[in-house]
Amino acid sequence: MAKKKLTNDEIAFFCEQLSLVINAGIPLSEGAEMIAENAGGGRVTTVAEELEKSITAGKALYEAMDDSNAFPAYTVNMVKIGTLSGRLDDVLKGLAVYYEQAAERVRTVRSAVLHPIILIAMMAVVMIVLIVQVLPMFSDIFGQFNSSVGEAVSASVDYAYAMGTIILIALCVILVISAVVALLSRIPAVRSGLSSFLSRFFMTKKSAGVFSQAKFANAMSMMVSSGIEASTALENVELLIEDKDMSKRIKRCHDKVVEGEPFADALSEEKLLPQIDARSLKMSYRSGSFDEAWKKISDRCADEADTTSENLVAFIEPVLIAIMAVMIGAILLTVMLPMLDIMSKLG
Repeated sequence: MAKKKLTNDEIAFFCEQLSLVINAGIPLSEGAEMIAENAGGGRVTTVAEELEKSITAGKALYEAMDDSNAFPAYTVNMVKIGTLSGRLDDVLKGLAVYYEQAAERVRTVRSAVLHPIILIAMMAVVMIVLIVQVLPMFSDIFGQFNSSVGEAVSASVDYAYAMGTIILIALCVILVISAVVALLSRIPAVRSGLSSFLSRFFMTKKSAGVFSQAKFANAMSMMVSSGIEASTALENVELLIEDKDMSKRIKRCHDKVVEGEPFADALSEEKLLPQIDARSLKMSYRSGSFDEAWKKISDRCADEADTTSENLVAFIEPVLIAIMAVMIGAILLTVMLPMLDIMSKLG
């Protein structure tokens, strides 16, 4: 049994390949076997082999995916809905597109953060060398001068050593925090809590809301196009949203729809979509173009999420570069201050 969930890229690969299998009229068991043979080993091959065995044993695709423990509950539920509604091909295509977009956003942000983190690690190594090798060497050199120069420069060396130590500690703290966040974010419960924190933190609240809204719109678009009624779609989309605040609003919206309130009105009241989109849904429902309206809303939300990712990267990179510049300047000062002090004394 797979112990870890597949990545967004791996899920997108599975959904795309399974969609091609269905389009080609190949039985799912044979399709899973083909995926296992062509995956090149690793977790994808292992999961594909598990799917093949479960499907051959008579289980539905969503049951096999659930048993593998490799797919998120949202993916399993969507595949179940697609199977029961006879729109499995459409659902798999939609899931493939969604997870491809999600993977691309993650790569964009990760790339913006990873490069500066590597620089910080390299700078920490440089600081260790300065503190352990360079500054003590300066002390030995200063000791060879006459006592008046040596005493005068001693304070400068001590200051440089203290500054270097403080910078090194700050760099190590940043690296440790980054490593802890990266490791903990792999745990679903922690990731959910982190998502909730980001959705409430004043500096990230708006961006987190955009990403959650894009997930919501994409899921609703897929389910509506699969013929799923609004209340059932809302109930299932809760599995996708890690933002607890938005999840609560979806639950309240679902309850209102069950009680008979118009779908668009419930969405608008709970602020799950902008007012203009809610009005668009109401008009499209009357005109019979509900599917098309959701598709347009989903595309718009996806574009907005992409723009937010780009803006986030554009903000993170300059900030980190500025921090790097300050750190580098401080490192140079730790080396130059003793030298300048000596030159002034000798002069």
